[in-house]
Amino acid sequence: MSTSNSNTNSGNNNNNGNKNNNNNKKNNNNGCCDPSPKSKSKPIDPSKPKLQTPKTVVMPDDAKYIDSHVHVDQFLIRSNKTLEDFDSFKQEHFPKQFEALIQVCCDPVSIEYTDFLISKFDTIYAAYGVHPHNANEYTDQVESKLVERMSNPKVLAWGEMGLDYFYNKSTVEEQQTAFARQCKKAVELGKPLVIHSREAEEDTLRILKETVPKDHRIHIHCFTSSPDFAKSLLEYFPNLCIGFTGCITFKNSQSIRDSVEAVPIERILLETDGPYMTPEPYRGKIAHSGHIPLVANSIAQIKNIPLEQVLKQCRLNTNKIYGI
Repeated sequence: MSTSNSNTNSGNNNNNGNKNNNNNKKNNNNGCCDPSPKSKSKPIDPSKPKLQTPKTVVMPDDAKYIDSHVHVDQFLIRSNKTLEDFDSFKQEHFPKQFEALIQVCCDPVSIEYTDFLISKFDTIYAAYGVHPHNANEYTDQVESKLVERMSNPKVLAWGEMGLDYFYNKSTVEEQQTAFARQCKKAVELGKPLVIHSREAEEDTLRILKETVPKDHRIHIHCFTSSPDFAKSLLEYFPNLCIGFTGCITFKNSQSIRDSVEAVPIERILLETDGPYMTPEPYRGKIAHSGHIPLVANSIAQIKNIPLEQVLKQCRLNTNKIYGI
């Protein structure tokens, strides 16, 4: 959709946003990457320093950041806001070091919401794809809509897409078919991939190897898997980065913190996956892009490096993957 059309339809998009709130919540009622009960949780390792999770983090003035993966439509809806309220929400909740975010549209219902957001707000970029929960909705018509949007310079990537074998809202066959199709189309268009993988490590890696060139840009988002899986991905795909969210602060997420330790800082992306994965000490509330400093501060502690180094290197990594 062109910018002019998006502006013309902004009122309709807002009406659709309000009218379809229940549909959106239904599609996302288990969150995007919320840890499943089946996930291999691991309690805090007493041999390692206790992670400090302050309510606020003092940020270096010149350390700008980008939230590389967030669902703006969802965190506004859950905050009882409309899409028009983004600027006021940003003013209230984001620090001055916030530079931009990548709004991830991952189901057909959210396509027009995202069109509106990127047309109206300078600091919002986008990725479009179909989440594995919605793989049974991935039709030729939906694919055509996604392809159409890839020509917009504010559309940076294809995704999120991938495999989710815990909830199985779509069958394994539907998920694998939609995932492979989207990978091939993104490669054809030269777009980076945004990947969701839960309880599906082996098949995720296999399909990526079968459909994606080794040097393609890839963002494995909201990583909650093992250090071994992280190493397998990083070794095979040299232009792949791994995103970590507020879940690294959770009490029983030592295995994810082990993955943070294992992944070089040059291969890490900062993301919130808002409204999901809210970091401590705000767990139970709505995650949003203002929480990136908390994620970065936790990574700095886990890796025992300065916060400024985390912020500046992850900003470079975002530019490498997304070009902004």
